[in-house]
Order: sequence, then structure tokens, then C-alpha cells
Amino acid sequence: MAVSLKQFIRYLDEAEIMTAEAVREWIADQPIEARPIDGDALAKTLQKEGILSKFQAQRLCQGKVRSLLLDNYRLIKIIGRGGMGIVYEAEHRTMKHRVAVKVISSKVTANNSTLRRFFREVEVAAKLSHPNIVTAIDANQTGKKYYMVMELVQGEDLGVIVQRETVLTVPEVIGYMTQAAVGIAYAHNQGVIHRDIKPHNMLLDNDGVIKILDMGLVSLQRPQGSDDDDSITQHNQIIGTVDYMSPEQADDVHHVDQRADIYSLGCSIFRLLVGHPPFPGSSAIQKLLSHRDDPIPSLHDSRDDIPDLLDQIFRRMLAKDPNNRYQSMDEVVGALETCRLATVSVQPNIQTGESVIQSIQSIDLDLGDGDASTMEVERPDILLTVNPTHQPSRRAVPEIESDSVATKRNVIRTFGKVNYFVTFLTIIILCGLSGFIWHKTRLGYVQVQFPVEYRDQRWQIQITSAGKEIYQINESQDDGLSKSNPISISLPPGNYEYTLQRPPYFPETGKFVVTRGATIIVSGNEEDWTTSDLQERGYDNLNPVQEDTNTSQ
Repeated sequence: MAVSLKQFIRYLDEAEIMTAEAVREWIADQPIEARPIDGDALAKTLQKEGILSKFQAQRLCQGKVRSLLLDNYRLIKIIGRGGMGIVYEAEHRTMKHRVAVKVISSKVTANNSTLRRFFREVEVAAKLSHPNIVTAIDANQTGKKYYMVMELVQGEDLGVIVQRETVLTVPEVIGYMTQAAVGIAYAHNQGVIHRDIKPHNMLLDNDGVIKILDMGLVSLQRPQGSDDDDSITQHNQIIGTVDYMSPEQADDVHHVDQRADIYSLGCSIFRLLVGHPPFPGSSAIQKLLSHRDDPIPSLHDSRDDIPDLLDQIFRRMLAKDPNNRYQSMDEVVGALETCRLATVSVQPNIQTGESVIQSIQSIDLDLGDGDASTMEVERPDILLTVNPTHQPSRRAVPEIESDSVATKRNVIRTFGKVNYFVTFLTIIILCGLSGFIWHKTRLGYVQVQFPVEYRDQRWQIQITSAGKEIYQINESQDDGLSKSNPISISLPPGNYEYTLQRPPYFPETGKFVVTRGATIIVSGNEEDWTTSDLQERGYDNLNPVQEDTNTSQ
């Protein structure tokens, strides 16, 4: 059942979105033909104007006003869902600033281990304050609801971006992953392991800054010798995402350290550069076994524009044995920063009859002034340490084929321009079709002139068609229109009858025809409303007027 205009105005007031008086003034300022006639119409109009979100409009039309309020915050829309609950965009009711509010699901609040996990998340978030990590602002409990308030970051996560773009450029990936590594390194130094590093948990804001999301799966490192078994990794749970999970994390969730995050970040690099995870599979078990047993893929097998150093860094991050990986995220930051500044060329081993001349590594540094400098690498072990069992055959410097990367990009750009033109043409056609449909289905309007001063007591406006009531308002249900004159009503084309009543005066009746887009004006006859039907019959204040039958003698 549709909510009435009067009810919806009251819901807006209770939700502290607009006061009832402000809504009535807003309606009065609208063109007569655009004034809403019920709650649903008002909700759609306010949503179109940006005053209400779709989520708020739906809850108000359902009468669920209290569900939009959570302590000092007014919920605006849902921006994420997870195993722990729902994340909302919200607004502080007093300070009016926007935040993200994570509400733990009521279905799991009865589970003590889940509640402990939520409070552990709050404890962890309170320890972290870094530009590359989403900031926690507040946490509280209201009734049976538990929630945490975080900064609202305007942007998209890298998972969404790579799904749309398929792959990212090498400079973009190096820059984003360096920022992510800096934030994760800070968390590691605070004793926090994330354990679910993946593109979807890296948010790129509108200023190009990467922020790490979802601290709900982290594990606080326990001191050596601690016998505290109240851990979120109890009961042999597998925590993380299998596409990015290190072999040791799948094997033993109790003893995972920062090197597991290094592995996951390496898998994220592959996903962003190649377009799919490094070890795809048809099932979770197959993926986990591939992480453990399959050779580490090379980025060169999928793209020709990958620097050798970046492939070496990636392969070391994905070493099966954690001892063969970088041992800290700070080392990863240094390696990625070197890769950003340098172009590394690895010359193949030169075989001679007398000896083997080892390969020489040189780094051409971009000094930013147009000059380049070459230096020897003092610690090649930081740049390259890969299990030789899975070492792929290295290629010489690849030959530049006629269909070069630049040519492919030009083809892609040309194809993109064609797509833009087709999209633009489609939009024009759809707009034209929408306009045609609107023209054929638009409503007509009737404006009822019913002076406000005549509505001080009992009154009623009724519109019928073929004996069926179409519209009715009166002094007890005026839909917020008690101070409006004329009263505008939208109706589909057809024949109608109207009745304007103001007892004890004679009702004003008549007929009118509505056509598409036309406006009909219906006005009460003021002469009928200055003399009541009782007075016309010789009654005054319900007492009959007696004629003087006595004659003068």
C-alpha cells in the first residue's frame, strides 16, 4: 500500500532529513504540475533532487524510519557487504560530515567468538594511523548492534578498476603496489598481519592515494611463549582469499607471519598486470594445491613490456618457501622503489671453452635531469633470489616485432574511439525513444480552485470516473495540501466528475475531460458557498423562521 503524502512528510521529519515545515515549503515552491500527490511521488522527486538516496527512499516508503538512525549517525546507503556485516555511508547528525559505518550482522552477534573477532578488529584499527591505511574513528554498541566508524574514502578499489580495465600499465602497478607496501610495512611494524591482501582491499582515492581496507581478518602477533588460545585463527579456519593465499597460510593458519602478506602482494601484482591470478583453478582446493606445487609463472610470458627487475621482484615475493622471499615488507618497498627509478638489464651467461662468465647486472637510474647513470648492484640477492627448481628459461632481449606494443595500443585507442561513437549514438537513440514514450504516456492535470478560507471547518474534494472514486482529500487527510490553492492533481486521460463539498453549503459538482499534457481548471462557485442550503429553505441556525400570521386590527 502506498504511503500517503502526509505520512511520508512525518517520516522525513522523524528521520531528521527535512522538517515537516521545510517539506511543505519545498512542495509549495514547485511548479503546480510537478507537485507530488502521495508519498511515493515525493520520494522519487526528492531522490531525483539528491535530497534522498535510493536506500533512504525505500526505507521511508516502508515506514522503517528508525533503521536509518544509528546513535549519532544517519545511514545514507550501503557501500559494502562482508562476512561480518554491512558497511554504510553515513552522516554525523550534528557535525554533518560523511563517514563509513561497519555494522556487525545481528545473525552472528550471539556467537562469542565472532564478537571477540569484532572487538579484536576495533583494537587493531585503533593502533593504526597511516596515510595508506583507512583510519578508524569510533566504535560502539547500541542495543544489540555493534558498529565501527571509519573514514569515508571517495574512490574505487583496485579489484573493480582491473575488472573494468582488464590490465593496468606497468608504472601504475609499480606506483600503487609501492604505496600498498608502505602501508602494510607500517602495520607489520605495529605487530599486525593483514592476511587478506588483494586488489579488492586496496582502495584508490580520487587523489591517487592507495589505502588498505578490511582489517577484519588481521591477526595480532602474540608474544613468544604466550598461551592465549583465544585467537581468531582457532578451530582450523582458513582465513583469506585462495587466489592470493600463501602455501603456509593454507597449511597452518596458527603460524602466519608478515611473509604471507608479501606473497599475497606479489599475487596482486600479477593480477593487475596480467588480468588473472597467478594460479587459476576451477575449485578452491585446486588453487591451493597450485600455490603449493606449481612453478612460479613469469610476467614475461604474458606481456612484453615488463622490466626484468619487476619480474625478478615478483618471483621472489612468490617463493614457495617463506625463507626464500623478502623477509620484510620494508625490503619489498626498497625493491619496488628501485624498480620505479631504474631500468634493469640482465645479460645472459656467456659460455667459453675455459670458464663461465657470470651475468652482469646494471641499473640505469633516472636522475630526473635527462642524464642517466649506471651503477653496479651491491646486493644482488635483494633483487633476485628464486628457487632454481622452478627457474624458467631466460630469454635474450626480445626482438621487436612489427606488431609492437605501441602499435597494439594505437589499435586499442582506435577501437576505443569507435566504441565511444557507438555509445554516444546509442545514448541519442535511447533519449529520443524515452522522449517519445514520455510524450505518449504523459499525464494531464486538473487544478482545483478551493479558497483556503473556505476550508476552516469540514471540506472535501472528490474526483470520480464512471462512478469509481479516483481521488479524495478532506480536512482529516489533506496530504499536506491544507494551505495550497489551487490544488494540482495529475490524472490519466479520460472523463471525470468532481464534487467540492463544504457542509452545510450546497456541494459544487461538474464534469471535465483530461487530455495528455493539458491542464484543466475547476473552480467552486463562491455564491453557492455564501448561502447554505438550510438558509435557502428558510432556516437560520437550524431554527425555522416563523411568518407573522397576526394582522393589525
